[in-house]
Amino acid sequence: MNEAHEWLSLDPDESVVWTGKPRVWRIVGTAAGAAVLSLLALTGAVFVTTQVTLDPAEFPVAPGLVVWAIAALIVGSQVLAVAWAYLNVEHTDYVLTDRRIYLKTGVLSETVTSVGVDRVQNTTLRKDVTGNLFDYGTVAVSTAGSGGADLAVSDLDDPEAFRDALQKQIRAADERDEGDDEPAPAAALDEGTVEALLDEARQLRAVAERMEERA
Repeated sequence: MNEAHEWLSLDPDESVVWTGKPRVWRIVGTAAGAAVLSLLALTGAVFVTTQVTLDPAEFPVAPGLVVWAIAALIVGSQVLAVAWAYLNVEHTDYVLTDRRIYLKTGVLSETVTSVGVDRVQNTTLRKDVTGNLFDYGTVAVSTAGSGGADLAVSDLDDPEAFRDALQKQIRAADERDEGDDEPAPAAALDEGTVEALLDEARQLRAVAERMEERA
């Protein structure tokens, strides 16, 4: 499963149990805003070039060309904003292993944040109105000694699946810690050692009997 995540470097005994990405629909707000602003820019350009009379003597360049150039810049910037938002989604990855939670972000450069599952103290599932309607949300993870969420796995489709997988790994980590606290079992004695101990015990018993007879 690591082949799809070349940025992920795991310990030899660490294995991936869940992977995910933010939902692409998270860019809907950006796209809607860009569409509205672009429509306003184009509408304004049409209005100015068809309804407003400008004196060509006051403009060294054709007024219509200037207006449409400004509108084109606005539309182009909004297209770039939507494309950048999409790339941010595509370059965000969430990975849960049996040891850690990993969050990778960044388009031009990568940033990887990780939290050990054995340090997780609390998980919070957050859904707004549309999240409840379309079953998406964010799982915030807090660790020991932190004042708030240390890591947020956001805009997940079916966030309950991630939370359940994480809680399972947290329980497994707790069981491992409890096992480490138990005293190690005594090493088994080989046959030669047992015979030597028995011989010493017999000799001590014989010495004790002789001392008792003399007394």
